[in-house]
Amino acid sequence: MTDILATELKTYERHREELLGAAEGKFVLIHEAEVVGVYESQMDAIAEGYRRFGNVPFLVKQIVKIEIPLNFSSHHLGL
Repeated sequence: MTDILATELKTYERHREELLGAAEGKFVLIHEAEVVGVYESQMDAIAEGYRRFGNVPFLVKQIVKIEIPLNFSSHHLGL
């Protein structure tokens, strides 16, 4: 199985230091290899992602120095 957000995660890592310097604590919206924008809230970033790209994969990630792994399960995937 391919990682659906692999390109977006690589894009985040490439821009991580500059994002930390300019917008630590905020939320970044990334679609494919493009950093679309930085938003005050997670919901603002998600809403903009759906508005611009529709129902396709995009990454919304909080810009933080220390990453804390989060585990989610989805009933839609049967997990």
